[in-house]
Amino acid sequence: MVTHYAVRSFRTTFLALFVIGSLTTACKKSGSASDVDPRDQYVGTYAGTSRRTLYVSADIFQGPIPGVSTTTVTKASNAHELYIENTVVYNNGFTGGYTERVTATLTGVNFTVIDKASDQIELPSGKVDSDYTATGVFDASTKQLVYSATARALRNGAQYSRTDEITSAKK
Repeated sequence: MVTHYAVRSFRTTFLALFVIGSLTTACKKSGSASDVDPRDQYVGTYAGTSRRTLYVSADIFQGPIPGVSTTTVTKASNAHELYIENTVVYNNGFTGGYTERVTATLTGVNFTVIDKASDQIELPSGKVDSDYTATGVFDASTKQLVYSATARALRNGAQYSRTDEITSAKK
């Protein structure tokens, strides 16, 4: 008789441990940091304003030229990379604009353009080849994007530079 109670007690204990173990290990933990792609919160279309300024030897040559901008952000195929397409149309009497698509690497809320290192600065006397750098930041709380680009060149002893600044809010 003692054996019968011992087997029943062992069986009940084993069954209880099995059920508790199954419940605590069978569920996948949701919301873990490794499952969330940080780029997802920034993907979308942004609308805002732009400003372009041309400098000759650190003096303003032309501008700031105001404009309106539309920026489209999509995920690139590589992790931590985004495609950023800026379309700018100038206003207030200035004509023209531009569209450019670049690839940027995302580090936290900051990004740096990685696939464009040169550009051309348009001057009344023609175009001059320049180096190009661009960076930016996302503000997730206000859903805004700030994009800042600089092109620099040296021609005939004069230093030329162009800055482009875009501030946009997510639509």
